[in-house]
Amino acid sequence: MQRPRVLVVDDDDGTLQAIAAVLRRDFAVWVARDATHAIAVAEELDWDADVLIVDLLLGNGMRGDEFAALYRTRQRRETPVLVISGAAERLELAEGIDVTAIIHKPFDFEHFARTIWMLLPPALRSRYFTNV
Repeated sequence: MQRPRVLVVDDDDGTLQAIAAVLRRDFAVWVARDATHAIAVAEELDWDADVLIVDLLLGNGMRGDEFAALYRTRQRRETPVLVISGAAERLELAEGIDVTAIIHKPFDFEHFARTIWMLLPPALRSRYFTNV
């Protein structure tokens, strides 16, 4: 059975690799290091990830909230968006993109993985994991 597809966008290589390593146990994970890369990956996924995880600050170019807003205009179905950020004062950026959840950096990775499961719609979640 195909695992839930998660797109993770973060410009911090260490955070991106740690998130991907934890999530790859249960999810099919795609990663991007900036918004331009994320657009290419989203196109590869046909704008149909099961969950989008995005950092707000992505270095030069488009911010994470801007990418998430673009994703929302192209998504094939309603996709839960989880914002991760170490900049608490920047979280107001997330307000305009109808985020599903916000997690502050640093975070516990096991709790983080459980949160991803809970973001999946119940019908989709039950197809993959019967103990949630």
